[in-house]
Amino acid sequence: MHNEDYIASGILELYAAGGLTQAEREEVEQRAAASPEIRLALEEACATMEAYATLYAVQPRPELKDRIMQQFATPAQENNVIAEEETPVHPLVYPGDEKEASAYKWMFAASIVLFLLSGWLSFHFYNKWQEAEQRLAGVIASEQQLARNFRQTSQQFKQQEETLAILRNPAYKQVLLKGVAAHPEAEMKVYWNAAQQKVYVDAVSLPAPPTGKQYQLWALKDGKPIDAGMIEVSDDKAGMQQMKNIGAAQAFAVTLEPTGGSASPTLEQLTVMGNIDS
Repeated sequence: MHNEDYIASGILELYAAGGLTQAEREEVEQRAAASPEIRLALEEACATMEAYATLYAVQPRPELKDRIMQQFATPAQENNVIAEEETPVHPLVYPGDEKEASAYKWMFAASIVLFLLSGWLSFHFYNKWQEAEQRLAGVIASEQQLARNFRQTSQQFKQQEETLAILRNPAYKQVLLKGVAAHPEAEMKVYWNAAQQKVYVDAVSLPAPPTGKQYQLWALKDGKPIDAGMIEVSDDKAGMQQMKNIGAAQAFAVTLEPTGGSASPTLEQLTVMGNIDS
């Protein structure tokens, strides 16, 4: 029998539980002496059995020790002196008792093996369940991230399609707004469709507004400003931003206003301006 089969047979656990005959114990010891693998498995079985016995050991009552010590201390009475010729003692063992005791030993050892095996299986399958839970959580998180990436990519693709459609549409006039003397580096583009009254801003390159301030777009007609909406300044230049509809305009301008906008432009905060080519 191979070492693996010998270890898996449960004979080592029976050895540790005291359920083997003397001949069987000697055979186990011989094989353990000849094989380091069997010796290690035998040591583990004995250690497990010792731990089990320690766990369920029952301490004797203190009064039992006192009773035994009193018996040793009490002198023997004359009428209890044992005769020089001892009466032979015959053990009350019937022919079937030895086989029955051996069967009980096997049953006890088998119950210990089943107990240890069930504990090991429970621990093993619990670890497998935990690993499966972790893998499932990882898969769910990965799918959620893929879904977010897909939505973001779809949104960017849609914005690019809208931008391309505006650039190709001859009905849109492109108005370049350049920075005034106080902001020479600022600029942006406005696309205006007079027939549909739609206005878009793109390529916004404006200084970051201070806290509590926001840029506002104005359409100028006969010197009168018309509110065209608030501009969102960000690092994302991928898509155009749609503004309020404007039916008539001769120029566009941007001023820095309080957050939410103003009813009329603050001329001191004029940032960019551009005329519409006729």
